[in-house]
Amino acid sequence: MIVFIDGENYRQNLSKILAEEKAIDDKDAIFKYNTAGLLKDILGQDDLDIRYYSSEIKMPKDYIPTKNILKHLTIINEKMRKWVADLKAQNITYIKAGNLKVKEGKECYKCKAKSEILQENGVDVRLALDIFKASLESENKTIAIFSSDTDLCPALHEAKNHGAKIKYICFATRVNRALSAVCDETITITSTKLQEYFITKTPLD
Repeated sequence: MIVFIDGENYRQNLSKILAEEKAIDDKDAIFKYNTAGLLKDILGQDDLDIRYYSSEIKMPKDYIPTKNILKHLTIINEKMRKWVADLKAQNITYIKAGNLKVKEGKECYKCKAKSEILQENGVDVRLALDIFKASLESENKTIAIFSSDTDLCPALHEAKNHGAKIKYICFATRVNRALSAVCDETITITSTKLQEYFITKTPLD
């Protein structure tokens, strides 16, 4: 079975839930997590082809970020370095599928200062393409998707039209009804189950 993970969506929601449950201090903490073990457990199968799709930070040409955004980007890069190493140690395929771009935000109506925001793009397109390709090429027509992006619905419809059976994996408190309606089976993960595969907090070097 191939498991497609929308990386940033998964990691951010996992962090928020672990923070809510006091497993980590806050959602920005760096920690290790047994993602492969969790997926094998809830899917009841050891032989999984797990593919984790994520972005890399990309700066616009001639762009000079503020000190605050530079500090934020440094933290993100350090978190991702440790996170990706942990994924690879679990034999999870890490796929750079998009860019995390720094963009100028809206002007503050009070102080008139403009903020900077990080915007991800490209991951949903690559995910949709690979899901569709898997429905054509895979001998095992069962596909699992771990995402809350409704933009994937058309690709999932097409995959089903080509004979694929789609399992939708999500956190119990964050079920996307549109995705659930498209897929053949919805598997929800409780906070109790999530905490079973939490390993440890890991400090910055």
